[in-house]
Amino acid sequence: MSSDSIPLPALAELREQACRQGVDPTDADLEAVLGFLETVLPTLRELEEATSRAVPPAGMFLPDAESP
Repeated sequence: MSSDSIPLPALAELREQACRQGVDPTDADLEAVLGFLETVLPTLRELEEATSRAVPPAGMFLPDAESP
């Protein structure tokens, strides 16, 4: 895993984002979101760093160069 830490949003930022979307989360809800982000974001960064930019996303249609 990368040694760079990923900055997580503050609870106030998460609350503001939720309110903009019409949601009124509890502090426990926001803490759970932060726990999820702490787990997922480093893994996503690791996957991104391990995947070549030349590799297309799974399921992406790539026309055959020989097709008309």
